[in-house]
Amino acid sequence: MIASVAQVTHIAPADAQDQIIGEPVVQPGVINYPVRELGLCAGVTAAPFRTTTEVYPDSPRATPDQCNQAQVAAVRGALDFALAATGSA
Repeated sequence: MIASVAQVTHIAPADAQDQIIGEPVVQPGVINYPVRELGLCAGVTAAPFRTTTEVYPDSPRATPDQCNQAQVAAVRGALDFALAATGSA
């Protein structure tokens, strides 16, 4: 997903503590977040692949159209990953 989104817009950089929104970065632009414990949407299901994306239209480095295209890229990247991981591609 990150590689797909990076083709459209920048990926959020980590801060000086190597964190994004107070969570450690596990790979560029990616954090593990306790979604189930926090009641967030990705924690509602027990599906084998779950995620959420954040593309911020208020970034001075991204236009609203880039944000829309980044969301499309995230979905496509996720589908490509799921298909490859399950041998369905």
